[in-house]
Formats: sequence, structure tokens, C-alpha cells
Amino acid sequence: MKPGSSLLRAVALVGTSLALTACGGVMTPEEAAAEEAAALATVEAELGSCGTWSSWTNTGTTSCAPSTMCDFYWVCERLLKEDDAESILGEGGSVNRPPVCPSGQTAVRRYESGRSNQQSSYRVCFNDAGTYTHTEYQYQTVFSTCGC
Repeated sequence: MKPGSSLLRAVALVGTSLALTACGGVMTPEEAAAEEAAALATVEAELGSCGTWSSWTNTGTTSCAPSTMCDFYWVCERLLKEDDAESILGEGGSVNRPPVCPSGQTAVRRYESGRSNQQSSYRVCFNDAGTYTHTEYQYQTVFSTCGC
């Protein structure tokens, strides 16, 4: 739904309801839905449209955090609950064998850090007369490389 359509939808619905009440008619739920859809279509057409999204480009913002895309290592940690390995490991097991930990501890997999880039995309919006109204942006984070 386009920005501003919620307000316009409410105005259209109230206007339609007042007009029908003034005429003495009571609408069924289906008639009310049809009237609202028609009014909303008219209002959205008046708002104009937005162009297509641009291609993704790096914003220059990067982050560094453990990533499942990178290597991992094992550490021994205290159990969250006494003698309950499931409290940390969930299903347990892995492709590589975890170390044997001292009593009261369990093996936990930790991932090496990886760098990710933030990317953005935008599109320009115009009203029905073709006049610029606003620009919309969207963002995503994309894995780049292991190590920071």
C-alpha cells in the first residue's frame, strides 16, 4: 500500500458511509467492501506511481560479526542447566567432532567473524500530474568475506 493511502482510505470510507446514511440506505458488508475498494482505487490512482527499484549499491557501511559462512571452532562452556547438554547444543552433534570437555561443561561451536556490506536501492515516485513527490529506499546486508 502506498504511503498516505491509509488516511485516504479512511476518508473515502467515512465519506461513502455518510453519503449512504444520508440517503437512508443500509449497506451489506459486501456492498461496503465494494464501495471501499472502488474509492481506494480512485484515491490510489490520484497518488500517481513510483518507478522501478534501482540496482543494489554499497552504502560504505560494513559490519563485522560471527558468520556461518566462515570457519568455526569449539569451546567448552558451563552448562546452562546441571547435566543438560541440550540446554546449549540443541540437537547436538556436528560434522566435526567436538572436544571432550570437563564435567559440568559442554562443547559449543563458535564461528569466525566475517565482514558484511550494507547495500541500498531506491525508486522515485511521482503524482498523477508527473510531479516528483518522494523517494523510497530499501536496504540489505550482504556477506562479503571471512575475517575483519
